[in-house]
Amino acid sequence: MAISAKMIVTAVAIVGILVLGGGNQAELKECNNLEGLGVLIGCQMFIEKEGEKVAPSADCCQLVNEIGMPCTCKLVTKEIEDTISMEKLIFVAQSCGKPLQKGTNCGSYTVPPA
Repeated sequence: MAISAKMIVTAVAIVGILVLGGGNQAELKECNNLEGLGVLIGCQMFIEKEGEKVAPSADCCQLVNEIGMPCTCKLVTKEIEDTISMEKLIFVAQSCGKPLQKGTNCGSYTVPPA
């Protein structure tokens, strides 16, 4: 699996947004200081805006299962939503056996009904 320059730029953007205060610091403390970032970076190639939905890798699913989606969703800011596909993030969670309930907020995105 080759890492593209675009993937590196997106990862750096996500880290930069969070480090510079894009996330709610009180909520982040509940999630072990940026723990949810692991899903956003570790599953990055499966949540890029471009391309088709692709089943996530075992490594990506391991992160989803270990970290969980609540912490990941707490980290998602509008700036992060501009760089990833929220629909794909929800698809990844479901594919990894950790579906978010309909009506759940992940950042400002609301999981739609079936």
